[in-house]
Amino acid sequence: MKKNRLSILLFSAVIFAVIIYSAYGMVNQGKEEDYISVSVIVNDSSSERWDAFREGLEQGAEDNHVHLNLVSTGKFQNVQEEQPIVKRELDGSADGVIVAPYSSDTDVVLPGETAKPTVLIQTGIETDTLFTTVMTDHVKFGETLGDMAVEGGEKTVGIFSGNQNQIGMRQRLKALKQRLSEAGVEIAWVISDKELYKKMRNQDYFKNASVDAVLSLENDDTEKAVDLILNTENLSWHIYGEGRSEKLMYYLDKGTIRELLVPNEYYMGYQSMAVAAQNIRYYTDKTDQIEVEFFEVTKENLYDEETSWILFPTVR
Repeated sequence: MKKNRLSILLFSAVIFAVIIYSAYGMVNQGKEEDYISVSVIVNDSSSERWDAFREGLEQGAEDNHVHLNLVSTGKFQNVQEEQPIVKRELDGSADGVIVAPYSSDTDVVLPGETAKPTVLIQTGIETDTLFTTVMTDHVKFGETLGDMAVEGGEKTVGIFSGNQNQIGMRQRLKALKQRLSEAGVEIAWVISDKELYKKMRNQDYFKNASVDAVLSLENDDTEKAVDLILNTENLSWHIYGEGRSEKLMYYLDKGTIRELLVPNEYYMGYQSMAVAAQNIRYYTDKTDQIEVEFFEVTKENLYDEETSWILFPTVR
């Protein structure tokens, strides 16, 4: 009798364990199937300037049950280097993509209509097809940069205009030039990122092209402005520009940089992932235009609580 009871208890325990295991497997299988996949393509993906954006992506992916694939890329020299990567991800297993277009020429970067939900960050593209975009107000950005130089008392400036293949950079430049013109500030020269790379080999160019300040429209060019000051004898100018890298924060703190405009790229990463997930799951053609705020950062407010949150969003 005792053996029979023991056998029944053991059999019951085995059956119970099988049921629990099966239920656990079904629950987890359901959770896994609920996940979707999103590929993200940006220029020079390992650069520290994407750190806050990457953190926003990761949090957005966690909150929205997304498998995040941040595609490994080098520094694009032209749009032809980005194009096959975008095509590969659109043709592959990803359910949707987030792209920072190197160029605003849609025929080169994206087909007129993509079969998968596509979210654009940083800049829009020139097309009749509407895409969801997550980016700063580029006109406002250019105007604010101009105001900073005017308020700083600058009389003659040079401009590092970034990648002028992007419509966002063109909008920044146009607004900046208009604001400077209205204030009577002379623009001595305007140099795009490609031209800047060449001119940095001849440091005498900048010695002879004397200006009070350099205004930079994007992070990498702001870093180059710092490099020129550090590595060129008898060269001094005030620097205003976009930037969020550790290098730029260091030289802002040292006084080499007067002022930076810092987009909230954590928010850009989080919102781009959230809207991509929404568009995938609900098969929606909704095209949101989500504005990303930017903040004026100086040596004086660099360590303020609000500024620290923008620069280091995961540090609470």
